[in-house]
Amino acid sequence: MEIIFEDRGLIIQNESLSALIISDLHLGIEDEISEERGIHFPLQDTSIIDRIKLLVKKYELSTLYIVGDVKHTILTDIPYNWEIIPEFMQSLTEIVQTTIIPGNHDGDLESLLPRDVELADVHGIVIGTGNEKVGLFHGHSWPAPELLDTSLIIAGHSHPAVSRFRVVSKPEIGRGDRRRYAGSVPVVLSSQLGKNCIRRRLGLLEIPDDDKATLTTLPSFNQLISGIAVNSPHSEFQGPLFENSCVDVLETEILSIDGLYLGTIGWMRERFNEMIKSKPESE
Repeated sequence: MEIIFEDRGLIIQNESLSALIISDLHLGIEDEISEERGIHFPLQDTSIIDRIKLLVKKYELSTLYIVGDVKHTILTDIPYNWEIIPEFMQSLTEIVQTTIIPGNHDGDLESLLPRDVELADVHGIVIGTGNEKVGLFHGHSWPAPELLDTSLIIAGHSHPAVSRFRVVSKPEIGRGDRRRYAGSVPVVLSSQLGKNCIRRRLGLLEIPDDDKATLTTLPSFNQLISGIAVNSPHSEFQGPLFENSCVDVLETEILSIDGLYLGTIGWMRERFNEMIKSKPESE
């Protein structure tokens, strides 16, 4: 099974699969940003369609899986949802076969979807066959038991990112070095998942010889969303897998959106703490 990371998405290709997996589109977040901050951004639906079309064509993909949070507002009955999402989803079906695993923002999403878009169970689905089966779910709920028969589970929900800082100085006015926040970069997380931890919470029998799987957490596919700073010790990941310690957070590997290994969360948090403690003398 070949796994490729590109443009905040994940591509899986093997004998039975040729799929693009993306998460957290949050269509309509532009309206919220505009209302709260007075900043206006172009609608992202056209850009998202173009990016999906590019990936589908480049890798000759047959299926698209969206692992949750197609829309941003939890409620459906707002003008944006009815004006944009049905046409957006129809455009997707003309590019690629599309399946949605609903997230916590996707209440009543079915009413906005064309008939040929499949809406899966909220607890996830299994794709692929044999030893190359992969589990997909959003991450805000417990996964369905059948996902525990896989060695790789892909989710979204937490919007992982790395916060950046830079040192600036103005010696001409007598100001020494000062650290300034320089934005966030979306990243992918690869975590060791304890399947028996999940089985205990679901009331299932534990299987000693089948306890470990890999949990891959994708960032938001919407370029307006950066996400939770995984390198900050104060950040908390969302969803029952993280909240019930079924994931080894500090040993979780951080990858760029192109799949480049950046370090573990524990290592990055140590560097973050050292940077904060070693403030320039001028401060």
